[in-house]
Amino acid sequence: MDMVRSRERGVVIPGWQRGRLRPFRGLLTITTVHIPALHRYLKVGRMHMQERHDKPPPELWDIAPIEMHVDWWSYGGIERIEDGIGGVVDYAQTWVLVPARETLEGYHGSERI
Repeated sequence: MDMVRSRERGVVIPGWQRGRLRPFRGLLTITTVHIPALHRYLKVGRMHMQERHDKPPPELWDIAPIEMHVDWWSYGGIERIEDGIGGVVDYAQTWVLVPARETLEGYHGSERI
């Protein structure tokens, strides 16, 4: 499937800019993980990249479905981004996913995102 992140550091990316982003191509898995620092279990979403050399996006913590349709679906949650001085910052994030398609030029087509 193809996935595009709808926010950058918590700020919504306008739709016309989102269409220009190269989507992440891979498989989405959602697992329940115990987070000792929070003393609770969370559902964590991960994209497992189709190409081994592609860097996956940060995990989506406390993932929850927002909207689901026949040809696209979206999940919301929290991304934890390193702040560069040894800590992390939590940002709101939304992932929009569509079934992956290829075109003749090999472009990872996701014009519905």
